[in-house]
Amino acid sequence: SVLAHLTRRVDLVQMAVRAGAADSLPPDLDTGEQLLVVNDFPHGFDDRAVTQLRYLADEGPAVGVHLLMVADREDASAYGPVLDPLWRSLLRITPVADSHLADPWVGHAWTYEPPVTPPGSRVLEQVLAAVMAARRAAGR
Repeated sequence: SVLAHLTRRVDLVQMAVRAGAADSLPPDLDTGEQLLVVNDFPHGFDDRAVTQLRYLADEGPAVGVHLLMVADREDASAYGPVLDPLWRSLLRITPVADSHLADPWVGHAWTYEPPVTPPGSRVLEQVLAAVMAARRAAGR
């Protein structure tokens, strides 16, 4: 699975960096920056996957593994306080203009205004078409 692969990558790179042996990493290990996009969290994630996501959110950025989660905290309320550290560690961006986002690192509230695509750009149309096709393929 993708989560297992990224968890292994974080573990190996952390061990190599701590030991000062980055050149001893397996040749098949990609050390480039990686972004995992998690959509519709927590639907479809079991307890093990949630634990791996928490680990990746905590330890991944230091070794080039980052998370982008599309989630509603209320949908994950069944997990109770176990996800509180995850929520606190994430920068939350709202899709609603003039709503506030919270920066967990410095504790500031910011006002967010989503960017507008340039006139004539088809980027938004292409992204939405790709998302719609992916949702159809997944049966949603």
